[in-house]
Amino acid sequence: MKKINILFLLLIAASLLSSRVSAQGKSLVDSLKFMLKNPPNDSVETRWVNSLFGLYMSIDMDSALYFGERAKELAEKTQDSVLIASNTLNFGGYYWYQSDFTKAMECYVRAAAIFDKLGSETDKADAQLNIALIYLVMGEGSKSKPFFHKVFEVYKKNEYWNGLSTAYQYLGAIYEEEANYDSAIYCFENCIDYAGRSKMIANQAWGYSGLGEAYQKKGQFDKARKYQLESLKIEEQLGNTPGMLQSYIALGSLEEQMGNLTQAENYFKKAEAMPELQSDLISQRNLYQEMVKLYETTGEITKAYHSYQKHVAVLDSIKNSEDLAKINELNEKYESEKKANEILSLQKDRELDQLTLEKERSQKTIFIISSVVFLLLSSGLVFGYIQLRKSKNQIDKRNEMITKINKALNRSQDELIASNKTKDKFFALIAHDLRGPITSMQGIGRMLAFYKKKGDEARINELIKQVDQSASSVNLLLDNLLKWALSQTDGLNYQPEKVQLMPLLDEIQIIFDEALKAKHLELQIINEGNLSVLADHNMISTVIRNLVSNAIKFSLPGGSIFINVEEKEGTAIIAVVDSGHGMPQETIHKIFNDQPVASTQGTLKEKGTGLGLVLCREFVKKHDGDLEIDSSDKGTTVSFQLALVHEPESV
Repeated sequence: MKKINILFLLLIAASLLSSRVSAQGKSLVDSLKFMLKNPPNDSVETRWVNSLFGLYMSIDMDSALYFGERAKELAEKTQDSVLIASNTLNFGGYYWYQSDFTKAMECYVRAAAIFDKLGSETDKADAQLNIALIYLVMGEGSKSKPFFHKVFEVYKKNEYWNGLSTAYQYLGAIYEEEANYDSAIYCFENCIDYAGRSKMIANQAWGYSGLGEAYQKKGQFDKARKYQLESLKIEEQLGNTPGMLQSYIALGSLEEQMGNLTQAENYFKKAEAMPELQSDLISQRNLYQEMVKLYETTGEITKAYHSYQKHVAVLDSIKNSEDLAKINELNEKYESEKKANEILSLQKDRELDQLTLEKERSQKTIFIISSVVFLLLSSGLVFGYIQLRKSKNQIDKRNEMITKINKALNRSQDELIASNKTKDKFFALIAHDLRGPITSMQGIGRMLAFYKKKGDEARINELIKQVDQSASSVNLLLDNLLKWALSQTDGLNYQPEKVQLMPLLDEIQIIFDEALKAKHLELQIINEGNLSVLADHNMISTVIRNLVSNAIKFSLPGGSIFINVEEKEGTAIIAVVDSGHGMPQETIHKIFNDQPVASTQGTLKEKGTGLGLVLCREFVKKHDGDLEIDSSDKGTTVSFQLALVHEPESV
C-alpha cells in the first residue's frame, strides 16, 4: 500500500479541516497552550481549545480527546452553533483515526446539518466530502457519488480552489483503486492545477505523489520516479516529515520494482530512521513488508527475517487496535439496547399510571354517589375512607421501597457493565503483550534450525538468551495477571505481618542485578534505619518489583535509580525514582481512574505489560493507601505509604 491508500486511512492527514502537524504545528500547539492561560472570552477560548483538538490528532490521541471533550463543553456552554459544528467535525476526524467509521459518519452528518442551517455552503460541502470518503472506505462507493457531485458543484460555484484540489485528489485515489489509471491521472493533474491557483503547495505534493503511483502501476517507471521526486522535494521544502516518510517508502518500492536494489534500500533506511514512523502503524506495516521482499530478492536472509519480525509485530499491534474497537462497538451496542429497554419500561409505567388514575377517578365517582344515596351510612363510609387512606399509605410505602430497589439494581448493573468494559480492555491489552514474546520465540525457533545447519554456535547462544528473555517477559506478565485476577475476585487474601524493609529491598536488588548491568544503571537504596512495616509481604514485594522494573525500562543507559525509604508521622514512605523522560499526564489520569493502560516501549524498546501500575495501585489500596505519581521530563517518582511497626523498647 502506498501513499494514496495511506491518505484514505488517515483522513486528517489530507483533509481540509484537519492539521498536518510539523515542527511549525508543534510550535503552534505550545503557543495556543500558553495563550489559554488567559483567554479574552469564552468564544475565543473555545476556538483555541478546538484548534488544539485538531492539532493533537497528529501528535497524541489521548491529549486530542482531552481537548476535544473540553472544547465540546465550552461550545455547548456558549451555545455558538459555528463552534459546535466545528467541534463535531473535528470529532469526525478523531473517530476516523480510531477506524470507528460509524461514529465518524454520525459526526459528519450532524456537522453538515448544522452548517446547512447556518447557510454555510462550503463548510457543509467539506463535511459531505468526508461522508463520501467514509462510504468508499466502507465499500459503498455508489453512495459516495451523489456527495461528490454536490461537493464539486459547491466548490466550483464559490471558486473554492483548495477544496476542488483536495476533492480531485481523493477522486483520483478512487479511480486508482479501481485500476482506472487514465481517469486517476486526469484527477491528479486537476489536483495540482487547483492547488496552484490556491497556492496550497501541500496539495501539489499529494497530486504529484498520486501521479507517481498511477504511472508506476501503468509500468511507466521514469515518469513515476519524476513525479515522486517532485512530491518529495515539496515535502522537504515544507518540512513535512510525515509526507517525507511516505515519499521515501513510495520511492523505495519504485526503485525495487525497477531493479535498483541499492537505491531502494537507501530510501527504506531513510524511512526507518524517521521518528514519525514509530507512531504510524500503517506505514510501519508497508515499510517492513517492502523490506522483506527486498532482502529476499538480494538473498540477505537474516535481514529479511528481522524485517519479517518487525512486520509481524506491527500486524499484531494493528490487530490489537481492531480488537479494542470491536469490544467498544459491542459495549455501545449493549448500552443502546439497554436505553431502548429503559424507554420501553418507562412507557409501560406511564400506561400503568394512567390506568391507576382512571381507576381512582371511578372510585371517587362511586364514593360521591354512594354518599348521596346512603346518607344514613355516612359514619360507615368515613370509617371506610380512613381504611382506604391507610391502604394507600401502605401501597405508597411499598412503591417507594420498590423504586429504591430498582435504583439499586440499576446502579449495580451499570457498575457491572463498567467493570466488564474495563476487564475486556485489560484482556485485549494482555493478549497483545502475550503475542509479542510468543511470536518472537516462534521466529527464534526457525532461526535456531537455520544457524544449527551453519554451525554458528555464537549466534545460537545469542538466540537462546533471547528465548530466555521472552520467557521471562511472559512469566512476569502471567504472574501480574494472575495476581490481578485474584485481587478482583477476592481470591488473593490480604495477610498483614511485620515486614523488615531492608532485607526485602536487598532481595529485590539481587533480582534485578542482571537487568541493571545490561543498561549500565546504578540502583541506590537510601533507607532511614532498618524500618519495619505492617504489610502483606508478597503484595508489597510485587509492588516494589513492578516499580523498579518500570524504572529500569524507562531510564536511559548510564543513569541512576533510587529507592528512598523515610519515616514520616508514623508511616514509612517508599519512593522509586528514575531519571527517564517522564510519564504523560493522560497515562497518570487513566491509572487513577481504573482505566487500562496500553504497554509502552522502554528506552531500548523493552516490552511492558500495561498492567504493572494498575496492579501496584490495587495492592497498595488493600493496605489503606494509594500511589502518588510525580512525573516530568526529568524523571518519575512513584511513592506510597505503609504503617510502621515500632520495635518494643528494651528494658
